[in-house]
Amino acid sequence: MTPANWSPQHGLDPTPPQAREWLEKELNGPDYQSSWLDSVIEWILDKLGTLSDGSMSGLSAVVTALVALVVMALLVWVLPKVRRESRAARSGGAVMEDLTMTARAYRDRAAQALRDKRYDDAVLDAFRAIARDMSDRALLADAPGITAHEASVALAPCFPDHGDRLARAADLFDAVRYGHRHASAEQAAQIQRLDAELATARPVVASSSSLQDLPV
Repeated sequence: MTPANWSPQHGLDPTPPQAREWLEKELNGPDYQSSWLDSVIEWILDKLGTLSDGSMSGLSAVVTALVALVVMALLVWVLPKVRRESRAARSGGAVMEDLTMTARAYRDRAAQALRDKRYDDAVLDAFRAIARDMSDRALLADAPGITAHEASVALAPCFPDHGDRLARAADLFDAVRYGHRHASAEQAAQIQRLDAELATARPVVASSSSLQDLPV
């Protein structure tokens, strides 16, 4: 196989067969395994192969190339979401399973579960209350599909004094929800206290002085 060319001006410049091979390897990876993508990926790879072997010519080749580029441009927007959802599925899944539930409703369920000594349910709903509340406060992006770990990482800079507790709460959520471990009464109460503190805490934002230091 002819090696790909590289230059400081143009970077890596693969041959058409190499580009097709690299794209095929990437799109066939586990991050992109989705039934609706199969036919799209197969079509793109087929058209790239046809163009690279020179079997198309004239206007049809130009039109096909343009259509393939448009489809690939759309996938640039779609595939990052697919990759994130794929990672979420492998790590357990989204925190909030019922998007109609409010933070208050999750808190009420968590409190009732704690009174009923259903500590696993109390842990799950208390953490969901945190995620829902932070979503309502626009501190979590793409909250409907976010995992517990992603939520804790995203919130830690906003609440640095609670970062360690958020990480432990996320680990406990995953252990209970997906690891088949059981929570204690104290663990459930700890996450409820964390939720109560975060609900009244002011998130850290960039100071005006730090913004002034940014290059224009």
